[in-house]
Amino acid sequence: MSFVIFVVKTSLDTGYSLQAAATWQSDDPNPVRPSPPARPDKLFCSPRYFSLMLIKDVSIIQSGQLLPGQDILIEEGRIANIGPDLKDESDDGELIDGRGKLAIPGLINGHTHLAMTLLRGYADDMELMPWLQEKIWPLEAKITEEDVRWGVKLGCLELIRFGITCYNDMYYFPDTTARATKEMGLRAFISGVVFDMKPEMLGQVEPFIRRWKGDELITPAVGPHAAYTCSEETLLRAREIAERHDVMVHIHLSETREEVDGFLLSKGKSPVEYLDCLGLLNSRLAAVHCVWLSPEDCYLLAKRKANVVNCTVSNLKLTSGIAPLNTLMKADVNVCLGTDGASSNNNLSLFEEMKITAITQKNAYHTPAAFSAEQVWRLATQNAWRAFRLNMGLQPGALADLALIDLQKPWFCPLTNIVSHLVYSMAGGVDTTIVNGKVLMSEGVIPGEAEILEKAQERFLRLTS
Repeated sequence: MSFVIFVVKTSLDTGYSLQAAATWQSDDPNPVRPSPPARPDKLFCSPRYFSLMLIKDVSIIQSGQLLPGQDILIEEGRIANIGPDLKDESDDGELIDGRGKLAIPGLINGHTHLAMTLLRGYADDMELMPWLQEKIWPLEAKITEEDVRWGVKLGCLELIRFGITCYNDMYYFPDTTARATKEMGLRAFISGVVFDMKPEMLGQVEPFIRRWKGDELITPAVGPHAAYTCSEETLLRAREIAERHDVMVHIHLSETREEVDGFLLSKGKSPVEYLDCLGLLNSRLAAVHCVWLSPEDCYLLAKRKANVVNCTVSNLKLTSGIAPLNTLMKADVNVCLGTDGASSNNNLSLFEEMKITAITQKNAYHTPAAFSAEQVWRLATQNAWRAFRLNMGLQPGALADLALIDLQKPWFCPLTNIVSHLVYSMAGGVDTTIVNGKVLMSEGVIPGEAEILEKAQERFLRLTS
């Protein structure tokens, strides 16, 4: 009996697959397939496109428990079937050995400024407004499209390494962000930032949406920066554009006590109530931070079916406060997680975000029983799928966006509670990241990574010179 084992690495630069074939023979009618070689000596470029992919003998999570020995069949960018002993009937697909690995749906980072990975470590240990006014905004005045291109690619490297397959971004040069993201193979919701100090940006929103609407990976959105940086007229225009094209509105909301106190004094309303008066609270809204909310704000967000993106690590680092997640969730608000930019976090890991969110909320409500690992895992998975209207999950018909995690790591041993380990213990070990049925990282290798790191360092030095 003979088997042909393919080791496949996808080149993002060429669009080709690098593959090596090895043949193994056995007379055993029920053989155990050997592991493919980790680093084949000879690789050759093939322009073949694998419309089918079969992940063999992988573990999945079912009802919170580890279920081993499953196969995942992927066809044309979607999951076709999951179960034991599946076959690729075409004999022309891509085979991935999943033994010793856990397959999870790709994570969604609900709020980023991805190009700001270039500013990682540049302005630490400051409160939000001094951080923005004295450090970030002056440097951003010098930023170019080329800076954004390499900053986004650097951010994409990090997302891929953390098993994040989709992100929601707000920044300058959205077309450049979209192109760089597509080159890296990730899925994204992208909006160009809009605020009154650069009024020309509002006029660029609708042309950007028209250019990218209907793209396979990029979903355009509208990104008014915040209620305190956008006039009522700007916010109303943003709402009209979002309604006309049925796209999301991505906004910072009630991030600091000063923001909320300012609105209460000047308008007699909280920022949440103010946006509601303008018709912006609805299911298309991704309201980021939402730290300083009254109970009335929480129930208003729930009534309007708005989505909240909590960024615990960034909020703690900037001492902005702790969001009232218990009140939000009791009100039935859809809450998901984001990291914010790497200049205020300082990484893009949703695993770290999950752990710190859980332990922060436990202390805020003075009970270790609050915010269990299972609850926090839902924030990073099902709630995010709902917020961004994505058909995700390990089920037939879902997008083939997933990550394979190496379970042969000390932080997964002993294998007791897999969800607990993912939320509280995970310190690395994403082995493979797949988006739209295409492998972006295999065995921890991302093609072109060295060049991206080099170019990103060059762009940072240019910005700060």
